[in-house]
Amino acid sequence: MTSFELFVDDNYHYMDKSKRYSAGTFDSYDEAVAKAKGIVDEFLESAHEPGMTSWELYDGYVGFGEDPFIVPACEPRFSAWSYARARCTEMCRDEDEVADVLRCRTWPPDLEGFRQVLDLALARTGLAQAIREALEGCLQAVVYFPQLLPAQKSRYWVRLERGDEAFTAYVYPDRFELTTQGMAPTPVDVYVRFRGSGRRDRYSGDVAGALAAMARAASDRAFALRADH
Repeated sequence: MTSFELFVDDNYHYMDKSKRYSAGTFDSYDEAVAKAKGIVDEFLESAHEPGMTSWELYDGYVGFGEDPFIVPACEPRFSAWSYARARCTEMCRDEDEVADVLRCRTWPPDLEGFRQVLDLALARTGLAQAIREALEGCLQAVVYFPQLLPAQKSRYWVRLERGDEAFTAYVYPDRFELTTQGMAPTPVDVYVRFRGSGRRDRYSGDVAGALAAMARAASDRAFALRADH
């Protein structure tokens, strides 16, 4: 009688056999498949957050999940990655339906203070050409939102820092992010998506206060200014 052993690889350590382990031996192929699906489901359920698209969840799986496979293989051959892709589509169906829907016709009002940051940064004298171009491009993305957002796989990045204090902002094709360091009483962490349901948006801390402080830093030469595109 043929038995089926279920081995599990670690996607994070792809091709590293030292990370492989056995999840058991089964009398039937169907039992092995059921166990394999359970391993994938466990990761997806723990990694899933409201507002995730199927691509985001699947990307997390192929980067950090486990990849079970059965020896000997039978038909239909079980593929953990194919199963994960199908499950991600099922779990994130609602978010996928609105993933391309623009939520704002203009730059989000809650983030309006970022425009002042860019204006004041551009008012600095002696800016390196690359920094000026990055700031100008970022400002255009804000003023003419959403027509001039950066291209896919690109982003605008602005950072102001002095000692232990720092403000870092990113404008991506699909979202805005802002983090602060050394800002009392608590750091600020902002993650705002331009499309979709907005269920993953995060406003932690005093966002308006952080943007106002970043604007003051932009006009303060004691803060080093960096920007990139």
